[in-house]
Amino acid sequence: MPKLTAGKVMEATAAIAAHCPGGTGEAARWIGRFCDEFGVDFSHTDEETAGRRLSNLWMQGRRLNNGRGERLFDAVLAAPIAGMAGAVREFIPVSLKGGDSRDISTDIPFVQSCVEAGMPIWVFLLDGQAEDLTYENGVHTDVPPAGALTMRRIDIQPLLRDCITEWDKAGDSKAAPAFIRKAKVGEYEYLRLRVNWNRVPDHYWLDSTPVPFDASAPLPCPWW
Repeated sequence: MPKLTAGKVMEATAAIAAHCPGGTGEAARWIGRFCDEFGVDFSHTDEETAGRRLSNLWMQGRRLNNGRGERLFDAVLAAPIAGMAGAVREFIPVSLKGGDSRDISTDIPFVQSCVEAGMPIWVFLLDGQAEDLTYENGVHTDVPPAGALTMRRIDIQPLLRDCITEWDKAGDSKAAPAFIRKAKVGEYEYLRLRVNWNRVPDHYWLDSTPVPFDASAPLPCPWW
């Protein structure tokens, strides 16, 4: 039977707390708007509607998208802008990584365009109390949210800019915290972008250590 890993439970918990989770039309609109500001081409990628998905997983009254994001992003946050007076907010797309999740995206050209445009690529590294959940497709299953959820936030755009010199082939996984690796399924080979979080130097992180998860925490403003 299929399994929802503890890391995916953490990601779902964080996504539900966000303004809108990835894989929804609303998320796609905000992500598209954000990309447009940087001249990055974006198109909606969640080709499976909720009605066609085999899983029937629910958390806090909302059906889980179960891993479907938007190319690179999993949610959109209505984040207060750090350093701005008043209730100034911006809708900022983020990638959520729970547990030992290190693969960022298989859409290498899209990530490359984000990096070259100088667009922030916010990743929230999550940890917390959660367990793997085995479920049966088609059966309504309630998923307990993760407890004691923490986050460590990073804009990986500068990291990728500094680490990736060639975007069209696999790099040296031993030399840098971020690299492109070759993956294989049967005879099919493709590239994946990976970040080994424990190798990332401290100066790249917004949070020096994990802090309690807060979907409304301020983020640096991308416009000023």
